[in-house]
Amino acid sequence: MAPGTTTSFANQDAWISMILALIIGLILNVVWMMLLKSYDYKSIFFITERVSGKWLGTFINLLIVFYAIHLTAYIVRNLSNFMVINVIPDSHDWTYQLMIILLAVYSCYYGLTNMARVNEFLIPWMLLLFFITVCLIANQFEFDHLKPVFEQGYKSISQGAHGTLGFPFIEIILLGAVFTFVKQKEKLMKGYLFAIFFAGIILVLTVFLTVGIEGPYMVSRESYATFSMIRNITRIEIVIAIVWIFGILVKIVLCVFAALKGLQHISRHNSYNPFLLPVGILIWVMSNEIHENAIDFTDFVVKNWTLWWFTLYLILTLLMFIGIVLKMHKQKDELEINK
Repeated sequence: MAPGTTTSFANQDAWISMILALIIGLILNVVWMMLLKSYDYKSIFFITERVSGKWLGTFINLLIVFYAIHLTAYIVRNLSNFMVINVIPDSHDWTYQLMIILLAVYSCYYGLTNMARVNEFLIPWMLLLFFITVCLIANQFEFDHLKPVFEQGYKSISQGAHGTLGFPFIEIILLGAVFTFVKQKEKLMKGYLFAIFFAGIILVLTVFLTVGIEGPYMVSRESYATFSMIRNITRIEIVIAIVWIFGILVKIVLCVFAALKGLQHISRHNSYNPFLLPVGILIWVMSNEIHENAIDFTDFVVKNWTLWWFTLYLILTLLMFIGIVLKMHKQKDELEINK
């Protein structure tokens, strides 16, 4: 969705908007990681309860769980919208929603190690397919589509950056629920920030190529401009669709896992398995009820998604900062339900 979101505001300067979003996203995540490092990368649910106490901490943890489930519902809805609009128009949304949710629940049942290994296997193939696609379409690029540079002005460019800042650069803070399981924590910040930078560069390249090939007018009219561009030029659009679906699966699994760990922590249960089915059902219901149609869905994401996620980011960063000022991050660990 990045090309269409940024181009609708910044036109041919959309790639500059994407660079601006990447820079701001990196700054926000540097602050986030420095705060988490002060707490030795404990689970965000544990940190919240330690700093704010049991009752307020439980409320904030429930808020994080809601954000995780809400995000998952949006991702599932985005997938079904994409499949029905672009791939198989005569199919039903529920088919793709139920398939991806069941697969995510099944993956969470086998735990974080299984998810990490699957992701480790998929990433090289996803990157390979992406760069093969870039090579096949690069000869259609026209610099005239990007001229004149900076014509839209800072306001339009910043509006384009705003639309993509929350998705994905702020919502990635949900990974704060899984950092506690990383063994080599001394390498965590470097790897995390490099991953954001590398993924951001891919987004910048995607927007740059899409606008340069299709032109800003056509890109701004498409919800999934990259897919439409590849379909029009190479007829191998299924390749990029496979990359997207793999990435969507990994993201859904991590969001569901974060919600499950939050519920496990709040309930003090020794396993999150009892929550698997209820969370799956709730995600499916929310994905169908949050918006009436794809246009309303896209409009909400473009206008409100960044502020929606920045609210949670601000709450958690202020909470951790207060804990550091009060030296609560140096307290001895209590029994933590993480494993």
